[in-house]
Amino acid sequence: MSPRPVTRAKPTHTWEEAIRTLRNDPRHQELIFNSYLTDDLRGNCRRFFEGAEFREVLSLIRSQSPAARRVLDVPGGNGIATYAFAKSGFEVTAVEPDPSPSVGRGAIADVLASEGLRAGIVGAFGEGLPFAGNSFEVVYVRQGLHHARDLPKMAAEFTRVLRPGGILLASREHVVDDYAGSLKRFLDSQPDHQLYGGENAFTLADYRKALMSSGLEVISEFGPFDTVINLFPKSPESLRKMILESLPGRLLRRVLSEDDVASFGLWWIRRMRAPGRLFTFVALKPIPDDRA
Repeated sequence: MSPRPVTRAKPTHTWEEAIRTLRNDPRHQELIFNSYLTDDLRGNCRRFFEGAEFREVLSLIRSQSPAARRVLDVPGGNGIATYAFAKSGFEVTAVEPDPSPSVGRGAIADVLASEGLRAGIVGAFGEGLPFAGNSFEVVYVRQGLHHARDLPKMAAEFTRVLRPGGILLASREHVVDDYAGSLKRFLDSQPDHQLYGGENAFTLADYRKALMSSGLEVISEFGPFDTVINLFPKSPESLRKMILESLPGRLLRRVLSEDDVASFGLWWIRRMRAPGRLFTFVALKPIPDDRA
């Protein structure tokens, strides 16, 4: 079983209600926009499709599995990735347990229909996928592993439905250092969690253990500042600017070059190990060795 998180308060909202509340709160407009959760479903999907994060996702998939056609998008959420994969020519199936028309399966169906796109849409949880084994070349998980009720079981299901040689791309997963203070600090910082109580995070060791014990081979692991996927909504350029224009950055620029200050600032930020920092994993389902 997955490690148990800190005790959570009883949720007061559903996920749909929580997002509606945050949408209507002026303090959280930037959060909602950057999370692709505005009420403009088509706008959310188009921004994700056109953004640097999805371009990097496609680059990773094409570099590791250039012939991939069938993609499982889980959880599908409000459809941003399903839309992007369908528009990119993939045969995509979305798995999303929430049926709602604003943040769940209804939203996915509406935005696809509005653009004349097609995809399968299935109501299920990642721990129990209703597909035969070896069904997909790619399992794409955007911010999904950390919501697992049973992390090893979810990883095992993803592995089961992958074809040999297929890849799991699990992006933007929250990492904590322990299930006490570190997890609590992360959860306390999440406005949505205060409403619906559904956020979570695991340690890096537990993500690795779950993926490897399922039979996957982790071929790439990207930390918070190693890829634009984890860096969004920042960019390498905006991060550099933030470092250079900070008070320490301005002081250091008196004696060091901007490149040296930016490098030192990035080194320092990496050392901070913020609770909930984002990691992305690329894992391969090995092809059986017929010689065995």
